[in-house]
Amino acid sequence: MNMKKVWLLFLSIVFSASMIAGDKTPKNLKVLDFTSSKEVKKYMKMISKDLGVKCKYCHDMNDKSLDTEHKEITRLMMQMIQTQNDSVFNYEGASQVSCWICHRGSSEPELVRPK
Repeated sequence: MNMKKVWLLFLSIVFSASMIAGDKTPKNLKVLDFTSSKEVKKYMKMISKDLGVKCKYCHDMNDKSLDTEHKEITRLMMQMIQTQNDSVFNYEGASQVSCWICHRGSSEPELVRPK
């Protein structure tokens, strides 16, 4: 086999492997501490359920890593939740709070108990 064919074979294997593997490194994470896209997707599904929204509520579907107004608000809310879990609910056996605690499946938090 000549060198040109070897290189073409090598490049096609590398290209195929990269297509199969997909993008495994999350982009533009400013608050979350995840290292794989799988972890991010699992967490995002939880947030989506807690807020009763679809991905496009916060994300530009052409480039999910772009910042939007809803993403900035969500980052602040995530920091608030992390602070509460780290400082108030940090003892053994404590339940952790999530977006559900206020949102209960709605994009707007319930600020008062319904009558």
